Amino acid sequence: MRHIRYTSPFMNSKLALYFLTLAVAAVLLFTLLAGADNASAQQAATATPTSTSGSLKFRAISAGEDHTCGLRADGAAVCWGGNLFDQSTPPSDAFTSISAGGYHTCGLRADGAAVCWGDNLFDESMPPSGAFTSISAGYSHTCGLRADGAAVCWGANWEGQSTPPSGAFTSISAGGEHTCGLRADGAAVCWGSNAYGKSTPPSGAFTSISASWGHTCGLRTNGAAVCWGYNRFGQSTPPSGAFTSISAGTYHTCGLRADGAAVCWGHNAYGKSTPPSGAVHFISAGDYHTCGLRADGAAVCWGSNAYGKSTPPTEYTPTPTPTATATRVSTPEGADDRMSRLEGKVDAQQEQLETQQGLIEAQKEQLGTLRQLIESMQALITALTNRLAALDGGPAAATPTHTPTPTSTTLPTATATRAARSTLNPGCIRSINLGWLTGAWNADCLSNKTPPTAKTGTRYARFYTFTLDAPSTVTVNISSDDVSSAYLYLLNGRGADGSIVNRGDAQISETLQPGAYTIEATTYALEAAGNFTLTFDVAGLSRIR
Repeated sequence: MRHIRYTSPFMNSKLALYFLTLAVAAVLLFTLLAGADNASAQQAATATPTSTSGSLKFRAISAGEDHTCGLRADGAAVCWGGNLFDQSTPPSDAFTSISAGGYHTCGLRADGAAVCWGDNLFDESMPPSGAFTSISAGYSHTCGLRADGAAVCWGANWEGQSTPPSGAFTSISAGGEHTCGLRADGAAVCWGSNAYGKSTPPSGAFTSISASWGHTCGLRTNGAAVCWGYNRFGQSTPPSGAFTSISAGTYHTCGLRADGAAVCWGHNAYGKSTPPSGAVHFISAGDYHTCGLRADGAAVCWGSNAYGKSTPPTEYTPTPTPTATATRVSTPEGADDRMSRLEGKVDAQQEQLETQQGLIEAQKEQLGTLRQLIESMQALITALTNRLAALDGGPAAATPTHTPTPTSTTLPTATATRAARSTLNPGCIRSINLGWLTGAWNADCLSNKTPPTAKTGTRYARFYTFTLDAPSTVTVNISSDDVSSAYLYLLNGRGADGSIVNRGDAQISETLQPGAYTIEATTYALEAAGNFTLTFDVAGLSRIR
C-alpha cells in the first residue's frame, strides 16, 4: 500500500537527496551481502553421498542441527560435524541408543541410564536419574520413556514441550518447541507449541512418529505416511505408498520403502531431499542434511556438509572425556546470538577446516567491511532523518489511498494516522486506534521472541497497545514491501513481555475479553529494517481506548 502527500519543490530536493543516499546504501549492501552469501554457500558445501567398505560400521545413526552421531557395534558413540558446545565429543561409555538434537546429544547406557553432552543452556543435557527405555533429543529439550511408559522431559519448557501428560507411551519424539508420543493403541498425543497445528495429530492409529521444528509425521498401520503442521515447502505432503520408517527434519521429511529405497520430500537446499540410489535400512533427517545406514552398517549422508556433518569418519579414536554435561559459552550482551554461534563454530572447527581457512578469513573481512558500512550509513540516515524532521516540523500526516473494509457495520469510521518516524519514538510502544497506520523497523526496538521455524537471533519490532471495554473480535493484518516475512503476536497486558494470546503470519484474529492487550509487529528475518503497514479492526465493539 502506497501513501502520497504533496511536497514543495524545496522538500522534493531534500527527499531526493535522502532517497539517493538510501539507494546508494542499498547497492553497496547488496554487493557485500551477495559476496558474503556466496562465501557461506561455498562453506556449507553439498556433500557427495559416499559409503566405502573401509568406513566405520554403525548400527544406529542420528542427524542433528549441525552434527551427526552413530553407534558402533560395541556401543561406542562416534560423532562428527559442529562441536562448539562439545556435542560431537561423546564420553567413552557404551550406549544402546543415541539421539542428536540441536546442539546437544543424548544416549542410553546398557543399564538404561541417560547420558547427555553438549549445550546445556536450558539443562537439556542434565537428565534425571533412573532407567529409560528410549530417549529423544530435541532442539533445546530432551525426553525419555521409563519402563512403565511414563514420559519424562527436561530442558527448555517455554511452550510446555517438557511437560508431558500422564499415562503410558510406547514411543516418544522431541521436536523444536513440541513433543509427541504414541499410546499403546497407536493414538498420537502431542504437547507444547501448536503453531501451524503441529501438535494436533489426526485421529487413528500410528506405528511410529517423528516430531521436528514446525511439523510432525507418523506412519499408519498400512505404512502410509501422514504429516501435519508447517507445510510451506511441502514437507507435510508425503507421497503415496507404504513406508517402513519415517524421519522429519527441519524443513524436509524422509522415509524408507520396503525395498530400502530412501524417499524425501520438502525443502531441498544442498540436495538434502535427494537421497542417493541403493538400499538404506535406517534413516535420520536433520536440519540441512540427511543420513542413513547401508545394510553393511556403512554411513551415508547427503545435503549440506557444513562443519563436515555429512562426512562420516573412516577411523575411530576413543575419547577419554567422561563428561556427561556441558556448560554453554555465554553470549556477549547485545550480540546477535545466531551470528555468535556460527562464528564460534568456525573458530572451534579451525583444525578440521584447514582447507577452508582462506575462505573463512575472506568472509570475516567482508563481514567487517559490511558492519563498518552499515554503521556509517545508519549514522548518515539518522542525521538526514533528523534534519528533514526539523525542516518539516515533525512527522507528516499521510493521505491514505485505501481504507480497509470494517468487519462490522456497527464500527465507527476508521481514522488513518501515520506513525511517527522510528527515530522520534524511542519508547517503541504506542497506542493504536481503528484503521491503519504505517511503522518502521530498525535497531532501536527489539523483539524478545522467535517466530516458529525461524532462526534464533536479533529481530526488530514495534508494539501497539489497546484496551477493550467489552468482549470483541480483534483482527490485525500486517504487510511490508521491504521485508518479505512479517509476523504478528497478540499479547496480554501493556508491553512486550505479556503472555502470547495468538500469533501468526500476516493476519491474526481473536475474540477477546475486556482488558489491556499489545500487538507486536516483527518479522522472521534477522536484523531486517524497513517499513510496514498495520490494519486494526474490532467487531462487537463497545469502546476502545
